[in-house]
Amino acid sequence: MRRRETTPFSRIMGNTSIIIAGRILNAVCSFIFIPWTVQSIGLTAFGQFLLVTAYVILVSDITHLQSWQPLLHYGSAPFRAGEERKFHTVLAFCIRADFLSGFVGMVVGLGGIALFGTLLGWPPSLRPLAACCALTILFMNTGWSVGVMRLLNMFRLSTMVECTGTCVRTLGCFIGYYYHLSMGYFLAVWSMTQLALFICYTGAGLVLIHRAMRTPFPWKELFLPSERIHGIWRFTLGTSVSQILDSCFKQASTLLVGASLGAADAAIFRVANQITSALARPATLLIPSLYPEFIRLRDSEDWPAFRRTVLHIMRTIGLVSVVALVVSFTLGEHILTYMLHHPCPGGAMIMGILTISALLDIAITPLEPLLTVLGNVSYVLRAKGVALVLYAPALAGLTYAMGVNGSAIASVLASSIMFILCARKAARVFAHTRALARQTTPTPTPPTA
Repeated sequence: MRRRETTPFSRIMGNTSIIIAGRILNAVCSFIFIPWTVQSIGLTAFGQFLLVTAYVILVSDITHLQSWQPLLHYGSAPFRAGEERKFHTVLAFCIRADFLSGFVGMVVGLGGIALFGTLLGWPPSLRPLAACCALTILFMNTGWSVGVMRLLNMFRLSTMVECTGTCVRTLGCFIGYYYHLSMGYFLAVWSMTQLALFICYTGAGLVLIHRAMRTPFPWKELFLPSERIHGIWRFTLGTSVSQILDSCFKQASTLLVGASLGAADAAIFRVANQITSALARPATLLIPSLYPEFIRLRDSEDWPAFRRTVLHIMRTIGLVSVVALVVSFTLGEHILTYMLHHPCPGGAMIMGILTISALLDIAITPLEPLLTVLGNVSYVLRAKGVALVLYAPALAGLTYAMGVNGSAIASVLASSIMFILCARKAARVFAHTRALARQTTPTPTPPTA
């Protein structure tokens, strides 16, 4: 029987639905293990727990090279063409990047705790726990295996791995809740979750490569590269710095709120941010599915299909935004109070402001992959740099003047700046793709407006 032909949009939505299914399980479990943690160790200790994990994630993100992106960008064409030696060269580069950046991240994390622990407002008893937790940065980078799964369209397997990590954390938190264990135990559970994810992702990636390739992977390629890939370092550093700026928006704000207002307010801000981000998550989960399809459309120079796919995505994101807005304004404060098991009188205001920021982030979702795939990585990087430069003083000033509400308003400001800059550039690129779609010439050049 003839297989039904699928469109890029249908493949994007199909893969995204698989990812969403896994994230729904994670969201449901977070409604369980976060209250368990708060009830076991108290709101202030939970705030300290969040400060430590936010610090570890921040250091991991700012030192992590986004190896899955060069794997897709440089490895897709040789993989489809059966050029296994060239693909192995790209894969070896990505594996090297993960392990080197993981080691650098661990060293930076330990050094940062020793030098800046006092500046962050951490009590002396918290710093040894944070140092132990920072050791996990060594194995938090799984970019190459994630890239292999996306290249092979194995989104279901990736979701299963994420669910494994969620189950490990939920089980560990239940044990801690049942026996009323300390914050150190819950930090250990978080670290073991990262280790479980690393083992599962790495094992799955090795199995997939073994099955997909006719020739075995040359392990000496990791230490003695046989050839140089032109432009791969520039592309990797560009996309990685872009991710670093994203992490600064997400994690550094929690650390600053904690240093300025205390651990309890940091917990309220972080959990409120997580709730609004979860409402926007169905849209942001499009990103892993967008890159492979956008790269295929770019390589085939099918600009009409490219434009149709982007328009479909924008309409879908619009519907998600309406749902997120309604849920946040009607149930947001109740969800925040339930998660923290602590009354939050200004919760509705915080949730409303952060929801506006989340909706702006939703609107940016298809724009960044579009600009990246079509050769505008440097512009995305500059836009994030401008937004961060303006965000940092606004966050400090508004937090000092207005407390947690001021921190939320600063998030809206940063998201607005990023959206305006990306939308302006995307409109120019989009106009170029429309012109190419109308051309009858069989070999148009990709747009780099």
